[in-house]
Amino acid sequence: KRYILYSMSALRIVLVRNAASYDFGGGERFPIFLAKELQKLGHFPIILSRHKKLRDYAKHENIPHYRSWWWSKQNWSGKNALLVPFYILWQLLLTIYYAIQFSRFKADVVHLQSKDDFIAGSIAGKLVGAKVIWTDHADLKHIWKNLCVKYKNPTGKLVAWSARFADAITAVSKSEQTLISNNLPANSPIRNKIIVIYNGVEDQKQKYESPKNTVFTFCISGRLVIDKGIGEAITAFKEFNATYKNSQLVLIGDGSDRLQFEQQAKGLPVTFYGYKTNPLPYVASADVYLHPTYHEGFSVSLIEASMLGLPIIATDVGGNPEIIHNNKTGLLIPSKNASALRDSMKKLYENDELRTSLSMAARQQYLDLFVFHNIVKTQFIPIYENGIL
Repeated sequence: KRYILYSMSALRIVLVRNAASYDFGGGERFPIFLAKELQKLGHFPIILSRHKKLRDYAKHENIPHYRSWWWSKQNWSGKNALLVPFYILWQLLLTIYYAIQFSRFKADVVHLQSKDDFIAGSIAGKLVGAKVIWTDHADLKHIWKNLCVKYKNPTGKLVAWSARFADAITAVSKSEQTLISNNLPANSPIRNKIIVIYNGVEDQKQKYESPKNTVFTFCISGRLVIDKGIGEAITAFKEFNATYKNSQLVLIGDGSDRLQFEQQAKGLPVTFYGYKTNPLPYVASADVYLHPTYHEGFSVSLIEASMLGLPIIATDVGGNPEIIHNNKTGLLIPSKNASALRDSMKKLYENDELRTSLSMAARQQYLDLFVFHNIVKTQFIPIYENGIL
């Protein structure tokens, strides 16, 4: 796909993102990052969300935001499929609500980023004459399972039907684009709407440059849940720390499995900082960044670590290999493998030259590909104005 040239006409852009209250990762921070760059470019972003942490973050960054509707019930499979008529009624009500809001904000563009909003927000966006853009934060590969199987996944079929109203669908990685497309019929017109636009972050390296800790520090920033590989990281660190005493592990974030991990880490130099609106000061002071997740669409935390010029160890899953090229911009290891993680931690601890090499390459790749201001200006703005050509 090609993009048309960027123009400077100001746009009113409504960004809609919802998620469960305990989720606050890259997908929830994305609309804030995007809104900040849109403001710099002279546009007028507004965020609609039911998610309190997202709205608090928007307030912290001085982004206009409003509390919106969202239904926490998201599972409509199995016996819950009998309740789908209620889901359709909910979508009708939500469509009316969004049409009122989009009209109120005089929206030129509606940028939708979550399941329910894909349906109601797309219809409402077209009713008010706005461009409709979707960004998939690694959800559509699940939402569109069994699309070709009769009587299965009725809500997924509704989302697929509503894709006809989208002017473009952006996937966060090539891996996600493939997984989404694999669920669609070979002749589906939706395939032609899907493009890859990588997430990025603002360059704040100088702002957070500071002396490293006197203790060699490994860092993880993200949700404290089993699927993020936190258990393997603590196991690997325990074995590492038995030999290398001058070391610590810090974890920034919160999640449903935090208590389990705190028990696992008892007696070790492991610090749980909890959720932080801005994790970058904590990440910047680390010596090595760890990302041992089991699956990943496209990790903002890896981009942030690259921006800060940290050596990185990440699992070889999802979109991670599109950021981390083994032995070039970081080290890749298998997921669910504490031994491989421990060995890579030892490798970086013992090899200053390798740490420096990985750090410099990660930082340069960030400057070349992941400066978000450039991504917004050259990729998002053109599709906001004209969709996909």
